[in-house]
Order: sequence, then C-alpha cells, then structure tokens
Amino acid sequence: MKVVKEGAMTMVIKRGGLREGFNPDKLLNSLRLAGAPDPEYVLQEVIAQVKGKGEVYSSEISDIAQLVMLNLVSEDFRWHDAARNYLLFSIYKQVWGKDMVKAINEGSVSLTEAYRRGFADWFNQGLRQGLWNPEAVKIYEGRIGELASLIDPSRDLMLTYNGVRTLMSRYLLKRLDGSFFEAPQYMWLRIAMGVAYSEVKYGNDPMEWVRRFYDITSQLKFLPNSPTMFNSLTKLGELSACFVIPVDDCLSKDSNRDDPNCFFGIMDAAKLAALLFQAGAGVGYQFGQLRPEGDVVKSTSGVASGPLSFMRLFDTIVDVIKQGGKRRGAQMGMLFWWHPDIDKFISSKSGQLKDVQLQNFNISVTIDDYFMQKVLNNEDVYLLNPRECRCLYETWGSEFVKCYEDCVNRAERGEVKLWRRVNAGELWRRIVESAWDSGDPGLWNKDVANAKIEFINDSIYGKYRVINGTNPCGEVALYPFESCNLGSINLTRYIKGNEVDWGELASDIFTAVRFLDDVIDANQHPHEYLDRANKASRRIGLGVNGWADVLVALNIPYDSPKAVALADALMGFVTRVAVRASIELAREKGPFPLWPSSKWRGGFLPWRAHDERISKMLEVRGVSSDVEEYVNVLKFGYGELGDLVKGVDEHLTKLKATDDELARDASTVGIRNGALISIAPEGSRSLIAGVNSSIEPIFAIAYVRNLSIGRLIEYNYTALRKLKETNALDEETTSKILETGMMPSSHPMHRLLKTANEVHWRWHVYMQATFAKWSDSGVSKTINMPSNATRDDVDGAYRLAWALGAFGITVYRDKSKSVQVIYTGVEGGVAKPKGETKAIKVTVKAINLNRDIEENKLEEIGETDDPACRTGVCG
Repeated sequence: MKVVKEGAMTMVIKRGGLREGFNPDKLLNSLRLAGAPDPEYVLQEVIAQVKGKGEVYSSEISDIAQLVMLNLVSEDFRWHDAARNYLLFSIYKQVWGKDMVKAINEGSVSLTEAYRRGFADWFNQGLRQGLWNPEAVKIYEGRIGELASLIDPSRDLMLTYNGVRTLMSRYLLKRLDGSFFEAPQYMWLRIAMGVAYSEVKYGNDPMEWVRRFYDITSQLKFLPNSPTMFNSLTKLGELSACFVIPVDDCLSKDSNRDDPNCFFGIMDAAKLAALLFQAGAGVGYQFGQLRPEGDVVKSTSGVASGPLSFMRLFDTIVDVIKQGGKRRGAQMGMLFWWHPDIDKFISSKSGQLKDVQLQNFNISVTIDDYFMQKVLNNEDVYLLNPRECRCLYETWGSEFVKCYEDCVNRAERGEVKLWRRVNAGELWRRIVESAWDSGDPGLWNKDVANAKIEFINDSIYGKYRVINGTNPCGEVALYPFESCNLGSINLTRYIKGNEVDWGELASDIFTAVRFLDDVIDANQHPHEYLDRANKASRRIGLGVNGWADVLVALNIPYDSPKAVALADALMGFVTRVAVRASIELAREKGPFPLWPSSKWRGGFLPWRAHDERISKMLEVRGVSSDVEEYVNVLKFGYGELGDLVKGVDEHLTKLKATDDELARDASTVGIRNGALISIAPEGSRSLIAGVNSSIEPIFAIAYVRNLSIGRLIEYNYTALRKLKETNALDEETTSKILETGMMPSSHPMHRLLKTANEVHWRWHVYMQATFAKWSDSGVSKTINMPSNATRDDVDGAYRLAWALGAFGITVYRDKSKSVQVIYTGVEGGVAKPKGETKAIKVTVKAINLNRDIEENKLEEIGETDDPACRTGVCG
C-alpha cells in the first residue's frame, strides 16, 4: 500500500537520523502484534495525518497511532491494551535493538528470553555510565544469572498505558544519547537490588529479599516513593521523598558560631534544600523561629525583613533547580498562629498574589488546641516575637499553654514587646477567607502530631525537640532533619470478588515494612545531620493507594457510613499488622535507637491518642454535636459491613497483633521504627499502579489529557469499567460525562461514581479523620469543594477536621485559582445541571447539599499528571 504517488513518498526519519520511505505494511504488522482490534482503521488514520508531508519522524507516527487507539478505549478496552503494548514495544526496541524485537515478533525468541538475555547488558551499561553504587556492585556482579532468572515479563502487562508513559517520562534509565536502556522489569529489579543490599549490613544474603521486594513491586502491590524508584542502586542514593529542615533565626552557623541559638541558619537551610531538590526530594520548613519584619537586628543595627522575604528566596531556589531532571521541587512553608507576621503569611497566596507569589510552596498555619479554644470562645490573643519567647516553639500541649501565658504576662508588664492583640475569631475568619479564595493556607495542629509520636531527638541537638513542621504535602510530621521514607500498598490487589484477602494483605505488609526499613540503611543523604536523624528514629511511612477503586469494586459509595467504617476496619488492620512487623524486625535487628525515650517504651499505641481526643471533644461546646454525629456514622457503618470484615480478628489474633499484645511487645521487645503509618497523596505512584490516588474519591470520570501530539479524551478506567460491566453507559450518559466530567444525577450509578467535587466536604473530612486515627505521622488529602461552595463550608470543614484530630487540612474550591491542574468536564459549555443535588443522608441528620454543582470546561492536564495531585509533584 502506498500513501502517495511514487516519487512523492513520505520519508520517515528514524531515531538515529536514517531516512526510509513510509511502509504501511510495517506499521500494520506492529499494530497487529500489539493486539489492535482493527489495525487497518488505525493505519488509515495515520495515513490521513501524514499525507502530504515530505518528512515525518518515526516517533510522530508512533504517537499518532497511540492517540488513535486511545480515543477508542471507551468503545472497547482492547484498544487501551493495544496502545499500551505498542508503547512497551517502543521501549523494547530501544533497550534491545530492532533485531531482537523482530525475533520476538517472529516467535524465535520469547519475551522472557529477551528480558533475561538482556539483563547483563543492562547491568554493564550502568557500569559504563558510572551509575551504580560500587559497594552494591561487588555483591551482585557475580550473580547476574540468578538475578535475571527472577524476571517475569508478563508483569509489564499489569501496567496501564499511563503507567508505562509515566515510567518513560521519569523513571526508566537512559543512555547518554537519550535512548532507554532500562525496561520496566529491569527497573523493578534495580529497585529491589538497591534496597535489599541493606541486608548485607545485618549478615543476611540479600538475594531472598531481592526476590520478595521485586515480587511486590513488579506486581504493583506495593510502590515506594519516587526518589527510591529514581535512585535505588545508583550512586546518587537519595531514596527519601522529603525532609523537614530547621530554619534558625540567623543567616548562617558559619557567621554566628558564638550564638548558641544559631544551629542551622537560613542560608544553611537553603543550601541543603538545593541539594535535596537536585536529588528529587521535597522540603518542609517552619519559619516561625524567624523574628518578625521590623524587629531589630543587633549585629547590623538594622531591621529584620521577616519570614515572608526568606520564603520568597526559597521559592526562587526551586524555580532554578529542577529535581534530578525529573520534576520541580515541592515545599511546605509553615508559620505559628502567634507570630506577628501571621496576617502577611495568611494572605501571601491569596487575592492578587494567588497565581503570582510562592508558587512552589504549599503553606499552612500551625495551630494548636489552645488557639482553637480561643476561636470557639471568640477571645483575644497576643502576637509575640519568637526571639523574646523561645519556649513558644520549643513546647506543645500544656507546656505551651504555660509558656504562652507567661509570655503574655511579661508583655503586659512591659518586659517584652507586645506586637499586637487580635481577636482569635477574627484571625480565624481571615484564614478561612484566604483558603476559600485560593486554597491556601491549610491548617496543621502540632498538638495532634506530638500526641501521636514523641521521643527525644538527641541524635543531633542533644536535647528534646518538639515537632513543628511537616513535609510538603503534610502527610508526615517530622522532627528537624528527619525524612519521609514512604511506600503505599495498592489495596485493589487484595479485593477478591466481594471479599478482602486479609491473609495475603498481611503477608505483603510484613514485606513492605522490611523494604521501607531497609531504605533507611540504603539511603545516602547529602548531610550527616540527615543520616543521624533518620537512623535514630528509623521513621517509615506505609500508606495505601486505590481506595476509591476498592469502594467501587465493592459497590460502596464514598459518601456513606459503610465506606467510613470499612476505612476504619481496613486501616486498623494495616496499622496493627505493620506494628507487629516492626516489632519482629526489632527482635531480629534491634529497636530504633531512640526507643528507650519514646512512647512505645511505655506501651502506648498511637491510635489510642485519637480515641482519647474523640472522647474529650464530645464535651467541647461548639463542636460536640459534630463529633457525636461522626461517632454515630461510624457505628452505623459497622452495622452494614457484615461479612466484609469477617476474618480480621482471626488474622490479628494469629499474628499476635491485638492491641494488648502489641502494647506489651512494643514496650519489652521494642519496635524497629519510631513511626510507621502515613497517608501520602501518591500522584505518580497512582498512575503507575493504574488506580485512583491514595484515599481520594474519583476526581472526574472524563477529562482531557494533553499528549505530545494532541488532546485526548481520557476516562477514569475504574468508572468506565463499572459502567460497561453494568451496561450503564448509554448515549445520554456519555454525553453528560463528556460535558461535565460527572454522571447525570438521575443515573442509577451516580451515587457510586460521585466525583470529588460532588462529595460533600463533611464526608471528605470523615474519611480523612478516619485514616488519621490509624496514622502516627499524618494524612495528605484535599477536601475538594465545588466552585460555589461558601466561606461557611470552608469554616465548617476546618473546624470539623480540628475536632476529629485530622492532623491538618487543605481545602480546594474548584476554579478558585486561575491556574489549576485540572477542571471537571471535557466539552464546551457551562450549562447548569438539571434539578438539584439530593441531600446526603447520615444516621443523625441530613447534610445539606441543596446547591448545583457548577460545571466547567476542562482546560489542560499534562502527559503524566495525576488529576488529584494539585501540585504536580505528588508521589
């Protein structure tokens, strides 16, 4: 078949620069091998788009073919698999060469043989480029055949098209000419090798753990955070996702050696942050130690410029350093409610500044229960200078209250400067107004964080330090210099029919905990303080992914008591098993060094702090009725679970993971990890796993993804499969989805497939608080709201999250920024939906949702963006 007349044939420019005439038969054969349901149709579409072009790159032909197939996925899922297979073979061709791929296509070589034969070349290529950790090389270079035998190429087919594309964009290693030399299964094996190498330090043969780690990652049952996937086995070796770096009230330790309060100055923090961004990590900072704008600087006889000025400096650093060539850095900036510059901080990303200033920062106001009591009582508070009242950021709970009230008394006596007296209720309203306007700031309660995990961080400072900050997305509350060593269990892999496979889940949790513990020893940090802090606490963050997919599979609406109860039961199981796994690791390798001074030593279990808080909040005027409603929702939900949680108690008993047994053994045997559970936002990991992000609901059922060669209408595959399985995707439904990104409200599947903006904020908070009960570090979740949500909605969500102990909270009202990652809907028009949204029923009272969900036209989402990740750097 010829595209144009002889003499005017379109020339194809190959990757190496060679030119050859366009060969339709060659493309047709590739499409057949990929499993395209109608290869001829794709060929004709490609021909139509290249016709008349004198030259076209081979990559452009490939992209056009993929786009054509992806646009047909809503008709037949086989088109998705064909596009995925086509993309995989483009990787294979770069990794092994066209002759090997030809042999695979002809059947003379199996994919398994190709993978295993090519493994030695992969290893040697890394050696030639100087990529590998030389110490690990000594362990593995004599065992290449044994390692190659572990590879199971069929697991490439567990990936979605987006999963493969995400791996290509950020994770698969390349030669110096930009071509891939790493195929997906090599990547999973590299990750396993780089982490299991840590076992050598304990006298163990790493090969058994290479196999186990490879199995849970390559089957997409457990995925570590992105820097582990980027850097495992490599010389760079930074495997942690994020850090908290202290920012002391001085420019640098080098210029303030005689100042005992200058341990790690502003420029010290900036330098270390730059190194971490380069390695692919994110950073959180508490700027509350810095003196306010206008305060005296004795060393220069000048005045201080305040925290905001230095935040702008850190923001610029991110702009000029791209993380390891992979993605832009993420940062969290925090400031205490009592700081004199709090007003400037609250409004720093709102109003005219919301799309201009601090675009590389998430920001959160650090609150505590004392402040919230003042808000509830509408009482005045004092803003105080941290330079004059150091104990304000060195204490929490009752000690903070004592410190604060003493500082106030000193201010009233004129012993320290009283910067301002403000009404706590008014300050709260400014926070709410700004969050409604732009999504910033969020809130973070340091009392909740410190009540869950507390130990003396004497590995660096030699004294007790309070937790004052979190990582960029708020899922891990950290002492200074600690890091996030994160990984997520893909819950969808444990749903078998209408049941949860508790036994398999428990087994994989044991493996995942060991993996994350080994990450700590494999890590190569750019500063000794980071290494010392992380090995002292051995903090890990095991989380979950695909929660919305689980609920859809089990026919449970996200906004239902049954969903909240299942979250409690399932996460309770995950957490208890993780604690047991860490205790057994302590028995084998020893507890974390700070264990003797930790709450674990006293037999305290972190989730008991949540239960104690709920009991207290039932007596707090102003929030008690909301807390009681949540308790009743949870109780009612458990009544609906029935056999779904059958077997949980049996497995926990078998594993000796009941609360009494865990408390006893944590206090006597010890525990390997100072903290264990964190609910991260996922982002990239959810795309690779092919599931919805973390514990978020479905964001949209359809949206537009911008690929390199055009716009693609993309469906949420979980929702699309459900609609097809139930024969519920008629023409009217399809039209509504393409117009709004949501189901028609009258559709029988609407309740099950509600999107994030349709789920009332109260259910969002219920879900977050439920997962927070079982986390000892934090939960990252966005409380999505439609564009017509009110300030009262934001106020209600913030108050409820505080009362229920959700660590922190971030809201995002649709279209509140002029630039955002994704908008709901696909096709033009902003027509209002017909009728009103029905009220959501809970056990105590109806939650009013009598307002239309505003419909929006989708603008853009990038090739490998997760729509639920607001910053684009999650996971």
